[in-house]
Amino acid sequence: MGLVYRTNSWSGYGKGDSSHYEYFDDGETVTKVKVHEFKFFDGHENSRERDEKEVASWSHDDPDMPDWLREKLDD
Repeated sequence: MGLVYRTNSWSGYGKGDSSHYEYFDDGETVTKVKVHEFKFFDGHENSRERDEKEVASWSHDDPDMPDWLREKLDD
């Protein structure tokens, strides 16, 4: 699965929290994934975690796919 596009990150509510979207192409479908990165203290040291959640997906011929994303695939 190849990364097609990554949005700019935006800050979350906590210190060290950020989120962004990543779009992946596996040849047949394009998947939109929300990535949430956050920092927490586990009692000994600060650790970073990454949480990924699939938000949407489109087949290559799906008319509901955003036009800008279709243009990225054609490049």
